Amino acid sequence: LEAMERKTMSFAAQGLVSIWSALASLRWQPEDQALEVLCEECRQLRLDHTFNQDMAAELARALLTLKVTDQRPEYQIADYVARKGLSLRADALLVLAEFMAARAVKHDLAWKRLGVRAQQRGVDLRLEDLDRLVAAFRRAGRGNQRIYGVLTLFLRLREDQAKYGAA
Repeated sequence: LEAMERKTMSFAAQGLVSIWSALASLRWQPEDQALEVLCEECRQLRLDHTFNQDMAAELARALLTLKVTDQRPEYQIADYVARKGLSLRADALLVLAEFMAARAVKHDLAWKRLGVRAQQRGVDLRLEDLDRLVAAFRRAGRGNQRIYGVLTLFLRLREDQAKYGAA
C-alpha cells in the first residue's frame, strides 16, 4: 500500500481486486489511510481493459462485506455495468444487482442493462437466486412489469422442475 500511496508502483485490476478480496475474506477493516489509497487506486479500474465481470462482482462483494461506502469504487462498478452489462453471466448479474440495490445506485443506464440481461440470463439462476434477483430489483425500485413478468416465469419454471423434474 505504501508503493500505491507514493505512486511508485501501479497495480493492475487483478492485483487491486485481489487486495480488496483478501481484506474481505479476512474481514479485516483497513485503516483510514490505507482505505483512502485503495479507493483512490480504484479510479483507474475503468481504464484497465483487463477489468472483467468476475473482478467487478468480487469488488462488489468485498465492498459490501467491508461496509466501504466510498463512491470511487462504487462508480467503477456502475460504469462497468453500464458499459458491459449486456454480456454479464447470471451469477455476476445477481451479485452486481444486489450490490447496486444495497448501495442505492442511481445510474439509469446501468440499471437498464441489468434489466435487459436479467430477462436474458435469469433463466440460468437457481430458484433461491431468482428470488434474490427479484428482491434486488424491488428494493432498488428499478424493475418494471416486463422484468417482473419474465423473472416470475423463470421462478415458476424452476418450481415446476423442482416438483416434476427436468423435461
